[in-house]
Amino acid sequence: MALITLRQLLDHASEYGYGMPAFNITNLETMQAVMAAADKTNSPVILQASRSARKYI
Repeated sequence: MALITLRQLLDHASEYGYGMPAFNITNLETMQAVMAAADKTNSPVILQASRSARKYI
């Protein structure tokens, strides 16, 4: 699983005509579930977390 910039991700989605999901995560379990699903489907995702969630994670 590669880490790329948001610009690269959005440019690729625009070029190939697909939407980009962004998930608001609130804990480690949610983050792991989203990442496992993305890995299983070989799909890119955007993870978002509030300041308080980042402290918790």
